[in-house]
Amino acid sequence: MPDIKFLDYKNIPAILAINSAVQFSWPDRIIKQDLTEKSNTEIIYIGAFASTRQAPLLGYAVLGREGKSGSLMALIVSLEYRRMRIGTQLLLAVGDCAAYLNFRRLKLRVRKSNYPAIELYKSMKFKRDSIELNYYSDGEDAIIMSAGVPFIK
Repeated sequence: MPDIKFLDYKNIPAILAINSAVQFSWPDRIIKQDLTEKSNTEIIYIGAFASTRQAPLLGYAVLGREGKSGSLMALIVSLEYRRMRIGTQLLLAVGDCAAYLNFRRLKLRVRKSNYPAIELYKSMKFKRDSIELNYYSDGEDAIIMSAGVPFIK
């Protein structure tokens, strides 16, 4: 199991390293803006670290607010650590944070073509709410999903 920790400005290089290796990532400029020491944002970054001495960052998730609900804004796992339940552990940690913040629901948007992510979310009791056409900059549609908080796998 990975070690789950909150991320801050010291983790920016590790987050950007993961981003550089994946096709679709959370924008670097937003990460830097969110995690600056003086940021007043209500965005929470959560990381999964290996349980080794060097403890590389394996993946991260970003939790924000959308009205009275939590919003999973990003969940990205480094390519070499996919299919090892890192995404599941990050999603569970996001759910715990959402419950702590008294969110009753957690919403997310996922690319229509991202079948592995859609299956992960379904396994955690997320249901499809709607589709947002042409949501992504490349014109791909987003599936909007949500689940009650807390969710139990």
